[in-house]
Amino acid sequence: MKTNYSEIIGLTIEEDAYGNNIADTFYGRGGGYDIIEREDGHFTVNGDSDAYTEAFDLWSSIQKEASRYVKGRVLDIGCGGGKHAIHFQQKGLEVTGMDNSPLALQICIERGLKNALLCDVLRLDETVINHLDTIYMWGNNFGLLQNAIVAKRFFQKCLRMCNKDAKILIETLNPDGKAFFMEDDKKYIAENRLNGRMGGQIRVRVRYRHFVTPWNDFFFVSKSELCEILEGTGWKITETFDDPSIDQFIAVIEQE
Repeated sequence: MKTNYSEIIGLTIEEDAYGNNIADTFYGRGGGYDIIEREDGHFTVNGDSDAYTEAFDLWSSIQKEASRYVKGRVLDIGCGGGKHAIHFQQKGLEVTGMDNSPLALQICIERGLKNALLCDVLRLDETVINHLDTIYMWGNNFGLLQNAIVAKRFFQKCLRMCNKDAKILIETLNPDGKAFFMEDDKKYIAENRLNGRMGGQIRVRVRYRHFVTPWNDFFFVSKSELCEILEGTGWKITETFDDPSIDQFIAVIEQE
Protein backbone atom coordinates (compact mmCIF):
# COMPACT_ATOMS: atom_id res chain seq x y z
CA MET A 1 0.00 0.00 0.00
CA LYS A 2 1.35 3.42 -0.95
CA THR A 3 1.33 6.04 1.79
CA ASN A 4 0.89 9.75 1.14
CA TYR A 5 3.52 11.17 3.51
CA SER A 6 4.43 14.85 3.78
CA GLU A 7 7.01 16.59 5.96
CA ILE A 8 6.71 20.21 7.07
CA ILE A 9 8.46 20.33 10.46
CA GLY A 10 8.88 17.94 13.37
CA LEU A 11 10.95 16.80 16.33
CA THR A 12 14.44 15.38 16.05
CA ILE A 13 14.95 11.78 17.17
CA GLU A 14 16.58 12.96 20.41
CA GLU A 15 13.58 15.23 21.10
CA ASP A 16 10.97 12.61 20.22
CA ALA A 17 10.26 11.27 23.71
CA TYR A 18 6.77 9.89 23.23
CA GLY A 19 7.56 8.63 19.73
CA ASN A 20 10.42 6.56 21.11
CA ASN A 21 8.09 5.26 23.81
CA ILE A 22 5.48 4.19 21.25
CA ALA A 23 8.16 2.60 19.07
CA ASP A 24 9.69 0.62 21.94
CA THR A 25 6.27 -0.85 22.73
CA PHE A 26 5.34 -1.47 19.10
CA TYR A 27 8.61 -3.25 18.30
CA GLY A 28 8.65 -5.24 21.54
CA ARG A 29 11.57 -3.39 23.13
CA GLY A 30 9.77 -2.40 26.32
CA GLY A 31 8.08 0.98 26.53
CA GLY A 32 5.82 2.26 29.27
CA TYR A 33 4.93 5.76 30.39
CA ASP A 34 5.94 9.27 29.32
CA ILE A 35 7.00 11.56 32.15
CA ILE A 36 5.52 15.06 32.01
CA GLU A 37 7.81 17.56 33.74
CA ARG A 38 6.30 20.93 34.62
CA GLU A 39 8.49 23.99 35.04
CA ASP A 40 7.84 24.14 38.81
CA GLY A 41 9.28 20.64 39.25
CA HIS A 42 5.96 18.78 39.32
CA PHE A 43 6.11 15.39 37.54
CA THR A 44 3.22 13.25 36.27
CA VAL A 45 3.04 10.11 34.16
CA ASN A 46 1.22 10.18 30.84
CA GLY A 47 -0.82 7.14 29.72
CA ASP A 48 1.16 4.02 28.90
CA SER A 49 2.33 3.63 25.32
CA ASP A 50 -0.34 1.02 24.54
CA ALA A 51 -2.87 3.84 24.95
CA TYR A 52 -1.62 5.36 21.68
CA THR A 53 -2.79 2.31 19.70
CA GLU A 54 -5.75 0.98 21.69
CA ALA A 55 -8.96 -0.23 20.01
CA PHE A 56 -12.30 1.60 19.93
CA ASP A 57 -13.68 -0.46 22.84
CA LEU A 58 -11.04 1.10 25.12
CA TRP A 59 -11.68 4.71 24.12
CA SER A 60 -13.21 7.05 26.68
CA SER A 61 -16.98 7.32 26.71
CA ILE A 62 -16.90 10.93 25.46
CA GLN A 63 -14.66 10.01 22.52
CA LYS A 64 -17.02 7.19 21.59
CA GLU A 65 -19.99 9.57 21.73
CA ALA A 66 -18.26 12.33 19.76
CA SER A 67 -17.04 9.90 17.09
CA ARG A 68 -20.41 10.09 15.33
CA TYR A 69 -19.50 13.61 14.23
CA VAL A 70 -16.30 12.51 12.47
CA LYS A 71 -17.14 12.52 8.76
CA GLY A 72 -15.74 13.20 5.31
CA ARG A 73 -12.19 14.45 4.89
CA VAL A 74 -10.61 14.30 8.33
CA LEU A 75 -7.52 15.72 10.06
CA ASP A 76 -6.36 14.08 13.30
CA ILE A 77 -4.09 16.60 15.07
CA GLY A 78 -1.65 14.83 17.37
CA CYS A 79 -2.45 11.35 16.06
CA GLY A 80 0.16 9.52 18.16
CA GLY A 81 0.16 5.82 17.30
CA GLY A 82 -2.96 6.21 15.19
CA LYS A 83 -5.65 4.76 17.43
CA HIS A 84 -8.28 7.26 16.24
CA ALA A 85 -7.03 7.87 12.69
CA ILE A 86 -6.79 4.21 11.72
CA HIS A 87 -10.20 3.44 13.23
CA PHE A 88 -11.88 6.15 11.16
CA GLN A 89 -9.92 5.14 8.07
CA GLN A 90 -11.25 1.61 8.50
CA LYS A 91 -14.74 3.15 8.58
CA GLY A 92 -14.11 4.45 5.06
CA LEU A 93 -13.15 8.05 5.82
CA GLU A 94 -10.27 9.93 4.21
CA VAL A 95 -8.10 10.57 7.25
CA THR A 96 -4.79 12.42 7.55
CA GLY A 97 -2.88 11.70 10.75
CA MET A 98 -0.74 14.66 11.77
CA ASP A 99 1.94 14.71 14.44
CA ASN A 100 5.27 16.37 15.13
CA SER A 101 6.73 12.97 16.06
CA PRO A 102 8.42 11.20 13.14
CA LEU A 103 8.51 7.89 15.04
CA ALA A 104 4.81 8.05 15.91
CA LEU A 105 3.99 8.58 12.24
CA GLN A 106 6.28 5.71 11.28
CA ILE A 107 4.21 3.44 13.54
CA CYS A 108 0.98 4.80 12.03
CA ILE A 109 2.23 4.03 8.53
CA GLU A 110 3.27 0.50 9.50
CA ARG A 111 -0.20 0.02 11.00
CA GLY A 112 -1.74 1.00 7.67
CA LEU A 113 -2.42 4.74 7.78
CA LYS A 114 -2.68 6.02 4.21
CA ASN A 115 -2.12 9.75 4.81
CA ALA A 116 0.53 11.00 7.25
CA LEU A 117 1.70 14.56 7.85
CA LEU A 118 4.75 15.55 9.91
CA CYS A 119 3.88 19.03 11.09
CA ASP A 120 3.67 21.18 14.20
CA VAL A 121 0.18 22.57 14.79
CA LEU A 122 1.64 26.10 14.95
CA ARG A 123 2.77 25.73 11.33
CA LEU A 124 -0.55 24.37 10.13
CA ASP A 125 -2.56 26.43 7.61
CA GLU A 126 -4.47 26.12 4.33
CA THR A 127 -1.25 25.78 2.33
CA VAL A 128 -0.59 22.50 4.16
CA ILE A 129 -4.09 20.98 4.04
CA ASN A 130 -7.57 22.22 3.08
CA HIS A 131 -11.15 21.23 2.16
CA LEU A 132 -11.56 19.47 5.50
CA ASP A 133 -14.88 18.23 6.87
CA THR A 134 -13.64 17.31 10.36
CA ILE A 135 -10.72 18.30 12.54
CA TYR A 136 -10.31 16.66 15.91
CA MET A 137 -7.82 17.26 18.71
CA TRP A 138 -8.41 14.46 21.21
CA GLY A 139 -6.33 13.25 24.12
CA ASN A 140 -6.39 16.89 25.34
CA ASN A 141 -4.47 17.86 22.21
CA PHE A 142 -6.26 21.19 22.08
CA GLY A 143 -3.53 22.15 24.52
CA LEU A 144 -0.95 21.95 21.74
CA LEU A 145 -2.11 25.44 20.73
CA GLN A 146 -0.30 26.73 23.84
CA ASN A 147 -2.37 29.83 24.66
CA ALA A 148 -5.52 31.77 23.88
CA ILE A 149 -3.94 34.05 21.27
CA VAL A 150 -2.58 31.15 19.22
CA ALA A 151 -5.82 29.22 19.64
CA LYS A 152 -7.89 32.15 18.33
CA ARG A 153 -5.54 32.43 15.35
CA PHE A 154 -5.91 28.68 14.76
CA PHE A 155 -9.69 28.91 14.49
CA GLN A 156 -9.39 31.82 12.09
CA LYS A 157 -7.09 29.72 9.90
CA CYS A 158 -9.58 26.84 10.13
CA LEU A 159 -12.07 28.97 8.18
CA ARG A 160 -9.71 28.62 5.21
CA MET A 161 -8.80 24.99 5.87
CA CYS A 162 -12.36 23.72 6.29
CA ASN A 163 -15.53 23.33 4.26
CA LYS A 164 -18.53 25.41 5.33
CA ASP A 165 -20.30 22.63 7.27
CA ALA A 166 -17.11 21.30 8.90
CA LYS A 167 -16.84 20.41 12.57
CA ILE A 168 -13.91 20.82 14.93
CA LEU A 169 -13.89 18.49 17.93
CA ILE A 170 -11.57 19.54 20.74
CA GLU A 171 -10.90 17.71 24.00
CA THR A 172 -9.63 19.40 27.16
CA LEU A 173 -9.80 19.44 30.96
CA ASN A 174 -11.27 22.21 33.08
CA PRO A 175 -8.26 23.68 34.94
CA ASP A 176 -10.52 24.44 37.91
CA GLY A 177 -11.89 20.91 37.94
CA LYS A 178 -11.21 17.57 39.59
CA ALA A 179 -8.14 16.66 37.53
CA PHE A 180 -6.12 19.44 39.16
CA PHE A 181 -6.70 18.57 42.79
CA MET A 182 -3.17 18.68 44.23
CA GLU A 183 -2.09 21.72 46.18
CA ASP A 184 0.85 22.47 43.86
CA ASP A 185 -1.57 22.32 40.88
CA LYS A 186 -3.87 24.84 42.51
CA LYS A 187 -0.94 27.07 43.46
CA TYR A 188 0.46 26.94 39.92
CA ILE A 189 -2.94 27.81 38.39
CA ALA A 190 -3.43 30.70 40.83
CA GLU A 191 0.05 32.08 40.13
CA ASN A 192 -0.59 31.86 36.39
CA ARG A 193 -3.60 34.11 36.76
CA LEU A 194 -1.72 36.56 38.97
CA ASN A 195 0.92 36.76 36.23
CA GLY A 196 -1.61 37.42 33.46
CA ARG A 197 -1.56 33.90 32.02
CA MET A 198 -4.51 31.55 31.62
CA GLY A 199 -4.90 29.36 34.68
CA GLY A 200 -4.48 26.14 32.73
CA GLN A 201 -1.49 27.36 30.71
CA ILE A 202 1.38 25.15 31.81
CA ARG A 203 4.99 24.99 30.68
CA VAL A 204 6.13 21.41 30.29
CA ARG A 205 8.45 19.00 28.56
CA VAL A 206 8.11 15.25 27.99
CA ARG A 207 10.75 12.72 29.07
CA TYR A 208 11.23 9.09 28.13
CA ARG A 209 14.54 7.36 28.85
CA HIS A 210 17.15 9.90 27.67
CA PHE A 211 14.82 11.49 25.10
CA VAL A 212 13.44 14.93 26.03
CA THR A 213 11.19 17.32 24.12
CA PRO A 214 11.84 21.09 24.14
CA TRP A 215 9.99 23.14 26.77
CA ASN A 216 6.60 24.30 25.47
CA ASP A 217 3.39 25.76 26.80
CA PHE A 218 0.37 23.44 26.86
CA PHE A 219 -3.01 24.61 28.05
CA PHE A 220 -6.35 23.46 29.40
CA VAL A 221 -9.52 25.54 29.30
CA SER A 222 -12.96 25.67 30.85
CA LYS A 223 -16.06 25.94 28.66
CA SER A 224 -16.38 29.65 29.40
CA GLU A 225 -12.74 30.23 28.45
CA LEU A 226 -13.25 28.31 25.22
CA CYS A 227 -16.25 30.50 24.40
CA GLU A 228 -14.09 33.60 24.91
CA ILE A 229 -11.42 32.21 22.59
CA LEU A 230 -14.04 31.55 19.90
CA GLU A 231 -15.42 35.10 19.99
CA GLY A 232 -14.77 36.81 16.66
CA THR A 233 -13.36 33.70 14.97
CA GLY A 234 -16.50 32.68 13.06
CA TRP A 235 -16.91 29.49 15.14
CA LYS A 236 -19.19 28.51 18.04
CA ILE A 237 -19.79 25.56 20.36
CA THR A 238 -22.90 23.61 19.39
CA GLU A 239 -22.64 20.61 21.74
CA THR A 240 -20.41 19.15 24.43
CA PHE A 241 -19.76 15.67 25.76
CA ASP A 242 -18.77 15.62 29.41
CA ASP A 243 -16.90 13.32 31.77
CA PRO A 244 -17.80 14.70 35.20
CA SER A 245 -15.46 12.30 36.99
CA ILE A 246 -12.46 14.40 35.92
CA ASP A 247 -14.19 17.50 34.47
CA GLN A 248 -13.06 16.64 30.95
CA PHE A 249 -15.10 17.52 27.89
CA ILE A 250 -15.18 17.36 24.12
CA ALA A 251 -16.67 20.42 22.43
CA VAL A 252 -18.29 20.23 19.00
CA ILE A 253 -17.47 23.48 17.21
CA GLU A 254 -19.15 24.69 13.98
CA GLN A 255 -19.11 27.80 11.86
CA GLU A 256 -21.55 30.54 12.79
